[in-house]
Amino acid sequence: MKIIILNGSPKSERSVTMQSIKYLEQNYENYEFQYIHIVAEMKGYEKDTEKLKSLCTKIQEADAVIWAFSLYHALVHSQYKRFIELIFENKLESYFLGKYTSAFSTSIHYADIHAHNYIRAIAEDLGMNYVEYLSHEMNDLTKEKSRRELKLFFENLLTYIEEGLTTSKLFKPMNKSTFKYIKGETDKFIDTTKKIIILTDAAKEDYNLNEMIDKYKSHIKNPIEVLNLNQVDIKGPCLGCCKCAAQNKCVYDYKDGYREFLDYIIKNGDVIIFAGTIKDRYLSSRFKLYYDRSFCYNHVPFFKTKHIGYIISGNLSENENLKQILEFHTQGSNLIGLVTDEAEDNAAIDNQIYTFAKMSVRYSERNYFKPETFLEIASNKLFADSIEGNLGAIFLADYNYYKKNAMLKKVSFKNKMKGIIMRYFMKREKFRQEVQKNMINFMIADHKKILEKGRR
Repeated sequence: MKIIILNGSPKSERSVTMQSIKYLEQNYENYEFQYIHIVAEMKGYEKDTEKLKSLCTKIQEADAVIWAFSLYHALVHSQYKRFIELIFENKLESYFLGKYTSAFSTSIHYADIHAHNYIRAIAEDLGMNYVEYLSHEMNDLTKEKSRRELKLFFENLLTYIEEGLTTSKLFKPMNKSTFKYIKGETDKFIDTTKKIIILTDAAKEDYNLNEMIDKYKSHIKNPIEVLNLNQVDIKGPCLGCCKCAAQNKCVYDYKDGYREFLDYIIKNGDVIIFAGTIKDRYLSSRFKLYYDRSFCYNHVPFFKTKHIGYIISGNLSENENLKQILEFHTQGSNLIGLVTDEAEDNAAIDNQIYTFAKMSVRYSERNYFKPETFLEIASNKLFADSIEGNLGAIFLADYNYYKKNAMLKKVSFKNKMKGIIMRYFMKREKFRQEVQKNMINFMIADHKKILEKGRR
Protein backbone atom coordinates (compact mmCIF):
# COMPACT_ATOMS: atom_id res chain seq x y z
CA MET A 1 0.00 0.00 0.00
CA LYS A 2 1.37 3.41 -1.01
CA ILE A 3 0.96 6.45 1.27
CA ILE A 4 1.73 9.92 -0.10
CA ILE A 5 3.04 12.41 2.47
CA LEU A 6 2.41 16.02 1.49
CA ASN A 7 5.02 17.77 3.63
CA GLY A 8 4.09 21.37 4.45
CA SER A 9 7.28 22.36 6.24
CA PRO A 10 9.99 24.57 4.70
CA LYS A 11 12.57 22.44 6.54
CA SER A 12 11.73 19.39 4.38
CA GLU A 13 12.91 16.11 5.94
CA ARG A 14 14.49 17.95 8.89
CA SER A 15 11.18 19.29 10.18
CA VAL A 16 9.74 18.27 13.52
CA THR A 17 6.59 17.08 11.73
CA MET A 18 8.53 14.74 9.46
CA GLN A 19 10.21 13.02 12.40
CA SER A 20 6.80 11.75 13.49
CA ILE A 21 6.02 10.54 9.98
CA LYS A 22 9.44 8.84 9.82
CA TYR A 23 8.52 7.09 13.08
CA LEU A 24 5.42 5.70 11.40
CA GLU A 25 7.48 4.56 8.43
CA GLN A 26 9.85 2.69 10.74
CA ASN A 27 7.00 0.92 12.51
CA TYR A 28 4.96 0.01 9.42
CA GLU A 29 7.58 -1.43 7.09
CA ASN A 30 5.02 -3.16 4.85
CA TYR A 31 3.68 0.19 3.67
CA GLU A 32 5.41 2.42 1.14
CA PHE A 33 5.81 6.05 2.23
CA GLN A 34 6.46 8.54 -0.54
CA TYR A 35 7.42 12.07 0.54
CA ILE A 36 6.65 15.19 -1.44
CA HIS A 37 8.25 18.29 0.05
CA ILE A 38 5.74 20.83 -1.19
CA VAL A 39 7.27 24.01 0.25
CA ALA A 40 10.82 23.23 -0.86
CA GLU A 41 9.66 22.38 -4.40
CA MET A 42 6.99 25.06 -4.75
CA LYS A 43 8.82 27.25 -7.27
CA GLY A 44 9.07 24.32 -9.64
CA TYR A 45 5.34 23.60 -9.45
CA GLU A 46 4.55 27.25 -10.09
CA LYS A 47 6.76 27.46 -13.16
CA ASP A 48 6.04 24.03 -14.64
CA THR A 49 2.44 22.81 -14.87
CA GLU A 50 3.63 19.40 -16.11
CA LYS A 51 5.64 18.94 -12.92
CA LEU A 52 2.51 19.77 -10.92
CA LYS A 53 0.47 17.27 -12.96
CA SER A 54 3.15 14.63 -12.38
CA LEU A 55 2.80 15.18 -8.63
CA CYS A 56 -0.96 14.88 -8.89
CA THR A 57 -0.56 11.63 -10.86
CA LYS A 58 1.41 10.20 -7.93
CA ILE A 59 -1.48 11.12 -5.68
CA GLN A 60 -3.96 9.52 -8.05
CA GLU A 61 -1.96 6.28 -8.03
CA ALA A 62 -1.56 6.18 -4.24
CA ASP A 63 -3.84 4.48 -1.75
CA ALA A 64 -3.94 7.38 0.71
CA VAL A 65 -2.65 10.88 1.37
CA ILE A 66 -1.48 12.44 4.63
CA TRP A 67 -1.40 16.22 4.81
CA ALA A 68 1.53 16.71 7.22
CA PHE A 69 2.42 20.24 8.27
CA SER A 70 3.59 22.58 10.98
CA LEU A 71 1.35 25.53 11.80
CA TYR A 72 2.13 29.02 10.55
CA HIS A 73 -0.09 31.84 11.81
CA ALA A 74 -3.22 29.76 12.46
CA LEU A 75 -2.96 27.97 9.12
CA VAL A 76 -0.48 26.18 6.89
CA HIS A 77 2.68 27.67 5.39
CA SER A 78 2.14 30.24 2.61
CA GLN A 79 3.76 27.96 0.01
CA TYR A 80 1.55 25.05 1.05
CA LYS A 81 -1.39 27.42 0.59
CA ARG A 82 -0.06 28.37 -2.86
CA PHE A 83 0.12 24.68 -3.77
CA ILE A 84 -3.56 24.30 -2.92
CA GLU A 85 -4.38 27.35 -5.04
CA LEU A 86 -2.51 25.86 -8.01
CA ILE A 87 -4.55 22.68 -7.81
CA PHE A 88 -7.79 24.63 -8.26
CA GLU A 89 -6.36 27.13 -10.75
CA ASN A 90 -5.21 24.28 -13.01
CA LYS A 91 -8.41 22.27 -12.45
CA LEU A 92 -6.59 19.22 -11.11
CA GLU A 93 -9.24 18.23 -8.55
CA SER A 94 -9.98 14.93 -10.29
CA TYR A 95 -6.56 13.53 -9.31
CA PHE A 96 -7.61 13.69 -5.65
CA LEU A 97 -11.14 12.36 -6.09
CA GLY A 98 -12.05 9.49 -3.78
CA LYS A 99 -8.64 9.27 -2.07
CA TYR A 100 -8.64 8.53 1.64
CA THR A 101 -6.84 11.21 3.57
CA SER A 102 -5.92 12.35 7.08
CA ALA A 103 -4.05 15.35 8.44
CA PHE A 104 -1.20 15.52 10.95
CA SER A 105 0.33 18.66 12.44
CA THR A 106 2.84 19.82 15.03
CA SER A 107 2.67 23.15 16.87
CA ILE A 108 2.17 24.64 20.32
CA HIS A 109 -1.59 24.18 19.65
CA TYR A 110 -2.22 27.86 18.92
CA ALA A 111 -5.29 27.91 16.63
CA ASP A 112 -4.48 24.36 15.49
CA ILE A 113 -8.17 23.54 15.07
CA HIS A 114 -8.50 26.31 12.48
CA ALA A 115 -5.62 24.96 10.41
CA HIS A 116 -7.20 21.52 10.51
CA ASN A 117 -10.64 22.86 9.64
CA TYR A 118 -9.06 24.51 6.62
CA ILE A 119 -7.32 21.34 5.43
CA ARG A 120 -10.44 19.25 5.98
CA ALA A 121 -12.55 21.72 4.00
CA ILE A 122 -9.99 21.71 1.17
CA ALA A 123 -9.89 17.90 1.16
CA GLU A 124 -13.68 17.80 0.92
CA ASP A 125 -13.64 20.39 -1.88
CA LEU A 126 -11.25 18.07 -3.73
CA GLY A 127 -13.67 15.18 -3.31
CA MET A 128 -11.40 13.24 -0.96
CA ASN A 129 -12.54 10.87 1.80
CA TYR A 130 -11.38 12.74 4.89
CA VAL A 131 -10.85 10.44 7.89
CA GLU A 132 -9.50 12.50 10.80
CA TYR A 133 -6.69 14.70 12.10
CA LEU A 134 -4.06 14.45 14.80
CA SER A 135 -2.57 17.61 16.28
CA HIS A 136 0.58 17.06 18.30
CA GLU A 137 2.67 19.42 20.37
CA MET A 138 6.15 19.82 18.92
CA ASN A 139 7.83 17.46 21.39
CA ASP A 140 5.08 14.85 21.64
CA LEU A 141 7.08 12.24 19.73
CA THR A 142 9.34 11.96 22.80
CA LYS A 143 6.36 10.77 24.88
CA GLU A 144 5.23 7.15 24.91
CA LYS A 145 1.54 8.06 25.12
CA SER A 146 1.81 10.34 22.08
CA ARG A 147 3.69 7.72 20.05
CA ARG A 148 0.81 5.33 20.73
CA GLU A 149 -1.65 8.03 19.58
CA LEU A 150 0.35 8.44 16.40
CA LYS A 151 0.22 4.73 15.65
CA LEU A 152 -3.51 4.52 16.31
CA PHE A 153 -4.06 7.58 14.10
CA PHE A 154 -2.29 5.82 11.22
CA GLU A 155 -4.03 2.50 11.87
CA ASN A 156 -7.41 4.26 11.77
CA LEU A 157 -6.57 5.55 8.30
CA LEU A 158 -5.58 2.02 7.24
CA THR A 159 -8.86 0.63 8.56
CA TYR A 160 -10.86 3.09 6.46
CA ILE A 161 -8.87 2.15 3.36
CA GLU A 162 -8.92 -1.61 3.85
CA GLU A 163 -12.63 -1.79 4.69
CA GLY A 164 -13.76 0.98 2.35
CA LEU A 165 -15.51 2.76 5.20
CA THR A 166 -17.73 5.75 4.46
CA THR A 167 -16.58 9.18 5.60
CA SER A 168 -18.80 12.15 6.40
CA LYS A 169 -18.61 15.74 5.17
CA LEU A 170 -18.44 18.67 7.56
CA PHE A 171 -18.19 21.66 5.22
CA LYS A 172 -20.61 22.77 2.53
CA PRO A 173 -19.13 23.88 -0.81
CA MET A 174 -18.45 27.61 -1.07
CA ASN A 175 -20.84 29.45 -3.36
CA LYS A 176 -19.26 31.54 -6.11
CA SER A 177 -20.98 34.86 -6.66
CA THR A 178 -21.24 36.66 -10.01
CA PHE A 179 -22.46 39.86 -8.38
CA LYS A 180 -20.71 43.03 -9.51
CA TYR A 181 -20.66 45.79 -6.93
CA ILE A 182 -21.09 49.32 -8.28
CA LYS A 183 -20.50 51.96 -5.63
CA GLY A 184 -22.92 54.86 -5.37
CA GLU A 185 -22.22 58.56 -5.06
CA THR A 186 -20.65 59.55 -1.73
CA ASP A 187 -22.47 62.27 0.22
CA LYS A 188 -21.19 61.59 3.74
CA PHE A 189 -17.68 62.57 4.75
CA ILE A 190 -15.55 61.97 7.83
CA ASP A 191 -12.80 64.30 9.00
CA THR A 192 -9.99 62.86 11.11
CA THR A 193 -6.32 63.37 11.92
CA LYS A 194 -5.82 59.65 12.45
CA LYS A 195 -3.53 57.84 10.02
CA ILE A 196 -5.41 55.16 8.10
CA ILE A 197 -3.53 52.51 6.12
CA ILE A 198 -5.24 50.00 3.84
CA LEU A 199 -3.24 46.84 3.22
CA THR A 200 -4.43 44.83 0.21
CA ASP A 201 -3.44 42.29 -2.43
CA ALA A 202 -6.03 43.57 -4.92
CA ALA A 203 -5.26 42.93 -8.59
CA LYS A 204 -7.07 44.58 -11.51
CA GLU A 205 -9.44 41.64 -11.82
CA ASP A 206 -10.55 42.02 -8.18
CA TYR A 207 -13.26 44.45 -9.27
CA ASN A 208 -15.49 44.30 -6.21
CA LEU A 209 -12.60 44.60 -3.79
CA ASN A 210 -11.19 47.65 -5.60
CA GLU A 211 -14.62 49.27 -5.62
CA MET A 212 -15.06 48.65 -1.90
CA ILE A 213 -11.64 50.13 -1.14
CA ASP A 214 -12.45 53.20 -3.24
CA LYS A 215 -15.80 53.57 -1.50
CA TYR A 216 -14.17 53.47 1.94
CA LYS A 217 -11.58 56.04 0.86
CA SER A 218 -14.27 58.35 -0.54
CA HIS A 219 -15.79 58.81 2.94
CA ILE A 220 -12.53 59.98 4.57
CA LYS A 221 -11.58 63.61 3.90
CA ASN A 222 -7.94 63.10 4.86
CA PRO A 223 -5.48 61.14 2.68
CA ILE A 224 -5.52 57.35 3.08
CA GLU A 225 -2.47 55.30 2.18
CA VAL A 226 -3.15 52.11 0.22
CA LEU A 227 -0.29 49.61 0.27
CA ASN A 228 -0.45 46.66 -2.13
CA LEU A 229 1.31 43.46 -1.12
CA ASN A 230 2.00 42.63 -4.75
CA GLN A 231 4.28 45.67 -4.93
CA VAL A 232 6.33 44.77 -1.84
CA ASP A 233 9.76 43.25 -2.43
CA ILE A 234 9.49 39.88 -0.66
CA LYS A 235 12.36 37.59 -1.63
CA GLY A 236 11.01 34.45 -0.06
CA PRO A 237 8.73 32.79 2.50
CA CYS A 238 9.34 32.13 6.18
CA LEU A 239 12.05 29.47 6.49
CA GLY A 240 10.94 28.22 9.88
CA CYS A 241 14.55 28.64 11.05
CA CYS A 242 13.62 30.58 14.24
CA LYS A 243 16.82 32.63 14.00
CA CYS A 244 14.59 35.62 14.75
CA ALA A 245 13.81 34.24 18.21
CA ALA A 246 16.58 35.90 20.18
CA GLN A 247 16.38 39.48 18.92
CA ASN A 248 13.39 39.62 16.52
CA LYS A 249 15.84 39.83 13.60
CA CYS A 250 14.90 37.87 10.48
CA VAL A 251 17.49 36.36 8.12
CA TYR A 252 15.80 38.33 5.34
CA ASP A 253 16.16 41.68 7.11
CA TYR A 254 17.51 44.34 4.74
CA LYS A 255 17.82 41.75 1.97
CA ASP A 256 14.31 42.54 0.78
CA GLY A 257 11.67 45.17 1.50
CA TYR A 258 9.41 43.26 3.88
CA ARG A 259 10.76 44.36 7.28
CA GLU A 260 10.85 48.03 6.31
CA PHE A 261 7.30 47.66 4.98
CA LEU A 262 5.97 46.03 8.17
CA ASP A 263 7.75 48.45 10.49
CA TYR A 264 6.35 51.39 8.53
CA ILE A 265 2.79 50.13 9.14
CA ILE A 266 3.49 49.53 12.83
CA LYS A 267 5.01 52.99 13.29
CA ASN A 268 2.53 55.01 11.26
CA GLY A 269 -0.86 53.30 11.25
CA ASP A 270 -3.54 54.23 13.76
CA VAL A 271 -6.22 52.37 11.82
CA ILE A 272 -5.16 49.42 9.65
CA ILE A 273 -7.62 47.94 7.18
CA PHE A 274 -6.89 44.60 5.57
CA ALA A 275 -8.66 44.23 2.22
CA GLY A 276 -8.69 40.90 0.39
CA THR A 277 -10.69 38.48 -1.72
CA ILE A 278 -11.52 34.99 -0.44
CA LYS A 279 -9.50 32.42 -2.35
CA ASP A 280 -10.46 28.80 -1.73
CA ARG A 281 -11.19 29.00 2.02
CA TYR A 282 -8.76 31.71 3.09
CA LEU A 283 -7.40 34.89 1.58
CA SER A 284 -4.63 34.67 -1.04
CA SER A 285 -1.29 32.95 -0.50
CA ARG A 286 0.25 36.42 -0.90
CA PHE A 287 -1.62 37.54 2.22
CA LYS A 288 -0.48 34.34 3.93
CA LEU A 289 3.10 35.19 2.97
CA TYR A 290 2.66 38.59 4.64
CA TYR A 291 1.40 36.96 7.84
CA ASP A 292 4.11 34.28 7.88
CA ARG A 293 6.94 36.74 7.46
CA SER A 294 5.57 38.86 10.33
CA PHE A 295 6.80 36.05 12.59
CA CYS A 296 10.02 38.06 12.76
CA TYR A 297 8.25 39.52 15.81
CA ASN A 298 7.51 36.01 17.06
CA HIS A 299 4.66 36.02 19.62
CA VAL A 300 4.81 39.74 20.41
CA PRO A 301 1.48 41.53 19.70
CA PHE A 302 3.11 44.16 17.49
CA PHE A 303 -0.24 45.69 16.46
CA LYS A 304 -1.14 46.43 20.07
CA THR A 305 -2.85 49.85 20.37
CA LYS A 306 -3.94 49.64 16.71
CA HIS A 307 -7.50 49.45 15.37
CA ILE A 308 -7.91 46.66 12.84
CA GLY A 309 -10.68 46.10 10.31
CA TYR A 310 -11.34 43.92 7.28
CA ILE A 311 -12.85 44.58 3.86
CA ILE A 312 -13.58 41.19 2.34
CA SER A 313 -14.88 40.28 -1.11
CA GLY A 314 -16.60 36.90 -0.90
CA ASN A 315 -19.10 34.95 1.15
CA LEU A 316 -17.51 35.27 4.57
CA SER A 317 -20.70 34.19 6.33
CA GLU A 318 -20.21 30.74 4.76
CA ASN A 319 -16.69 30.56 6.17
CA GLU A 320 -16.79 30.86 9.95
CA ASN A 321 -13.34 29.28 10.16
CA LEU A 322 -11.79 32.15 8.19
CA LYS A 323 -13.71 34.70 10.25
CA GLN A 324 -12.18 33.37 13.45
CA ILE A 325 -8.70 33.24 11.94
CA LEU A 326 -9.03 36.93 11.04
CA GLU A 327 -10.11 37.65 14.61
CA PHE A 328 -7.04 35.75 15.86
CA HIS A 329 -4.87 38.04 13.74
CA THR A 330 -6.09 41.08 15.70
CA GLN A 331 -4.59 39.80 18.95
CA GLY A 332 -3.62 42.73 21.17
CA SER A 333 -5.43 45.25 18.99
CA ASN A 334 -9.04 46.40 18.65
CA LEU A 335 -11.26 44.73 16.05
CA ILE A 336 -13.36 47.36 14.28
CA GLY A 337 -15.34 44.78 12.35
CA LEU A 338 -15.65 43.13 8.96
CA VAL A 339 -17.50 44.36 5.89
CA THR A 340 -18.19 42.24 2.77
CA ASP A 341 -19.93 42.41 -0.59
CA GLU A 342 -22.09 39.35 0.02
CA ALA A 343 -25.28 41.37 0.51
CA GLU A 344 -25.27 41.65 -3.31
CA ASP A 345 -27.09 44.96 -2.99
CA ASN A 346 -25.23 48.13 -3.97
CA ALA A 347 -27.07 50.45 -1.59
CA ALA A 348 -26.73 48.06 1.35
CA ILE A 349 -23.00 47.64 0.76
CA ASP A 350 -22.57 51.42 0.44
CA ASN A 351 -24.25 51.92 3.81
CA GLN A 352 -22.24 49.16 5.45
CA ILE A 353 -18.97 50.64 4.22
CA TYR A 354 -19.92 54.09 5.51
CA THR A 355 -20.75 52.65 8.94
CA PHE A 356 -17.48 50.70 8.89
CA ALA A 357 -15.53 53.86 8.00
CA LYS A 358 -17.37 55.90 10.64
CA MET A 359 -16.66 53.42 13.41
CA SER A 360 -13.04 52.86 12.39
CA VAL A 361 -12.41 56.56 12.96
CA ARG A 362 -14.61 56.80 16.06
CA TYR A 363 -12.88 53.88 17.82
CA SER A 364 -9.46 55.33 17.10
CA GLU A 365 -10.28 58.89 18.12
CA ARG A 366 -11.88 57.78 21.38
CA ASN A 367 -9.17 55.20 22.02
CA TYR A 368 -11.87 52.60 22.56
CA PHE A 369 -10.66 49.03 22.95
CA LYS A 370 -13.17 46.25 23.40
CA PRO A 371 -12.54 43.83 26.26
CA GLU A 372 -10.74 40.59 25.47
CA THR A 373 -12.83 37.54 24.61
CA PHE A 374 -12.04 33.86 24.96
CA LEU A 375 -10.01 33.86 21.72
CA GLU A 376 -7.53 36.43 23.02
CA ILE A 377 -7.54 35.38 26.67
CA ALA A 378 -6.90 31.74 25.78
CA SER A 379 -4.23 32.70 23.24
CA ASN A 380 -2.42 34.93 25.71
CA LYS A 381 -2.55 32.21 28.35
CA LEU A 382 -1.17 29.62 25.95
CA PHE A 383 1.66 31.90 24.81
CA ALA A 384 2.50 33.03 28.35
CA ASP A 385 2.69 29.45 29.64
CA SER A 386 4.83 28.35 26.69
CA ILE A 387 7.16 31.33 26.90
CA GLU A 388 7.56 31.00 30.66
CA GLY A 389 8.47 27.37 29.98
CA ASN A 390 10.81 25.83 27.42
CA LEU A 391 9.83 28.15 24.59
CA GLY A 392 11.17 31.17 26.45
CA ALA A 393 14.66 29.67 26.49
CA ILE A 394 14.80 29.99 22.70
CA PHE A 395 12.48 32.93 22.10
CA LEU A 396 14.40 35.37 24.26
CA ALA A 397 12.81 38.44 22.67
CA ASP A 398 9.37 37.03 23.51
CA TYR A 399 10.40 36.31 27.10
CA ASN A 400 11.80 39.80 27.63
CA TYR A 401 8.68 41.42 26.16
CA TYR A 402 6.24 39.28 28.15
CA LYS A 403 8.18 39.84 31.37
CA LYS A 404 8.45 43.61 30.83
CA ASN A 405 4.72 43.89 30.11
CA ALA A 406 3.66 41.64 33.03
CA MET A 407 2.24 39.02 30.68
CA LEU A 408 3.87 36.13 32.52
CA LYS A 409 1.01 36.08 34.97
CA LYS A 410 1.53 34.71 38.44
CA VAL A 411 -0.86 34.76 41.37
CA SER A 412 0.18 37.38 43.93
CA PHE A 413 1.05 36.22 47.45
CA LYS A 414 -1.99 38.08 48.79
CA ASN A 415 -4.41 36.37 46.42
CA LYS A 416 -2.70 33.03 46.91
CA MET A 417 -3.20 33.30 50.69
CA LYS A 418 -6.82 34.33 50.21
CA GLY A 419 -7.37 31.17 48.19
CA ILE A 420 -5.70 28.96 50.78
CA ILE A 421 -7.74 30.44 53.65
CA MET A 422 -11.02 30.29 51.73
CA ARG A 423 -10.47 26.64 50.76
CA TYR A 424 -9.70 25.80 54.38
CA PHE A 425 -12.98 27.26 55.66
CA MET A 426 -15.03 25.91 52.74
CA LYS A 427 -14.27 22.42 54.03
CA ARG A 428 -16.34 23.31 57.13
CA GLU A 429 -19.97 22.49 56.49
CA LYS A 430 -21.51 25.39 58.45
CA PHE A 431 -19.28 27.95 56.77
CA ARG A 432 -19.91 26.42 53.34
CA GLN A 433 -23.69 26.46 53.81
CA GLU A 434 -23.60 30.11 54.88
CA VAL A 435 -21.53 31.06 51.84
CA GLN A 436 -23.80 29.14 49.49
CA LYS A 437 -26.90 30.72 51.03
CA ASN A 438 -25.57 34.21 50.35
CA MET A 439 -23.69 33.42 47.13
CA ILE A 440 -25.74 35.69 44.83
CA ASN A 441 -25.44 38.67 47.16
CA PHE A 442 -21.72 38.00 47.54
CA MET A 443 -21.24 37.94 43.74
CA ILE A 444 -22.71 41.43 43.33
CA ALA A 445 -21.46 43.02 46.57
CA ASP A 446 -18.66 45.04 44.95
CA HIS A 447 -20.91 45.99 42.02
CA LYS A 448 -23.51 47.41 44.39
CA LYS A 449 -20.86 49.59 46.04
CA ILE A 450 -20.19 51.20 42.66
CA LEU A 451 -23.92 51.77 42.09
CA GLU A 452 -24.29 53.35 45.54
CA LYS A 453 -21.56 55.85 44.69
CA GLY A 454 -23.55 56.93 41.64
CA ARG A 455 -22.21 58.20 38.33
CA ARG A 456 -18.55 58.94 37.74
